[in-house]
Amino acid sequence: MATGEQIKTLIRSHFDRDGERFKTTALQIAAYEAKQGHEILARDIKQAIEKMPVSHFRTIQSENPQNESLLMTFPDNKLQDLITSDEILERIERITNEYFNRKKLQKHGIYNRRKILIEGPPGTGKTLTASIIASELGLPLFTVQMDKLVTKFMGETSVKLRQIFDSIENSLGVYFFDEFDAIGADRGIDNEVGEMRRVLN
Repeated sequence: MATGEQIKTLIRSHFDRDGERFKTTALQIAAYEAKQGHEILARDIKQAIEKMPVSHFRTIQSENPQNESLLMTFPDNKLQDLITSDEILERIERITNEYFNRKKLQKHGIYNRRKILIEGPPGTGKTLTASIIASELGLPLFTVQMDKLVTKFMGETSVKLRQIFDSIENSLGVYFFDEFDAIGADRGIDNEVGEMRRVLN
């Protein structure tokens, strides 16, 4: 259920012709409803937003005020935008189907997939795939900005990484660790500093 502040924000943004703020608030409401298990309502809200003329708003990007390492977007990519093998398409469809039917799975002691590893050279569609999954699920995409996560100060990278996992606990969405090899290096590298080994652990 939308909060009073969200309703007021929707009304203000409508009269201010602020399409970006309107879409952000509406999708926040949709994400909350999806978290409560109201998938049909969440999907209806998202579909209503998608029918608005493109001129009303563009893809929204904003940094998470609680964690500057996270970039929040609301992608509108579709599965048909991805050119790949039938096997990969079936895997993505399985992930989305499991999410929408997660309560049925839980009744049988099974949980939907919540972590996937996307691997490949630059330009193969890793970021696009994450955007498609977020769009198909009607959830915001949180991209972890590695350049703001990894710092030269001792202990700061670990703190920022912990903040990201705290965000995962509190804010529903698809979290995309792009360029993960920046922190997911081989444990046996001799010239690696102790700080990065602790981060990896």
